[in-house]
Amino acid sequence: MANCIYQYSVLGALMNGICQDGTTAQNILKHGDHGIGTIRGLNGELVIIDGVAYHFPANGPLRPVEAADIIPFAMTTWFQPTLTSHVPCISMSTLFDSLLPVFPDEQNVFLSIRLVASFSRVVFRVIPAQSKPRESLLALAKRQEIRECTRIQGTLFGFWSPRYTSGFSIPGFHLHLLSADRTVGGHVIDFDAEDGQLAAAVVRNYQVELPASEEFREAPLNCVKEQDLHTAEGSPAPR
Repeated sequence: MANCIYQYSVLGALMNGICQDGTTAQNILKHGDHGIGTIRGLNGELVIIDGVAYHFPANGPLRPVEAADIIPFAMTTWFQPTLTSHVPCISMSTLFDSLLPVFPDEQNVFLSIRLVASFSRVVFRVIPAQSKPRESLLALAKRQEIRECTRIQGTLFGFWSPRYTSGFSIPGFHLHLLSADRTVGGHVIDFDAEDGQLAAAVVRNYQVELPASEEFREAPLNCVKEQDLHTAEGSPAPR
């Protein structure tokens, strides 16, 4: 079904370092043609564009994801935009305003968002892989690297999640980028772009599959503070 979100696991699990087991990339791709996620051990980022999944490891070049790769967390959707517009200039700080045709009447639903543009500047957050079992996402964020790229063509994709979903997802924007030449990408914390084609879809159907692994079952997950999520993910808090 178009414009439904399928999510595997919850971000609260990553915050607790639960990310060694998961489902396969092959299974994730059965649930959508666009999406975001991570790889076993939090070793980099995952983005799905037009039905193809790519992995941006913490160290090393971008690579296509293999069917058997283990995915501990992902959000996917069959993307069919309900809003499209040309945006001469757009940035992380103006993205919310560019989506105002949707937001005034839709404060408590999800949005899936795709932006194809010329990016004059993109800032990525690069998290290192776990160095020990159960190392939390917040702990890894203390060792993160910030990278900046300029003058690239690419596709940004991700989701806007409402505040009440904190711990399941990240309230506000969660965005990953893939360059047109398939060499650059990752988790975006800031950007400036020109000549963009912005598309978005309202999502009212949100399906979460919880892992059946022993790793997930053996320890109770506590509530996650929204500020800790934004610190770990490097994303701005929603308005």
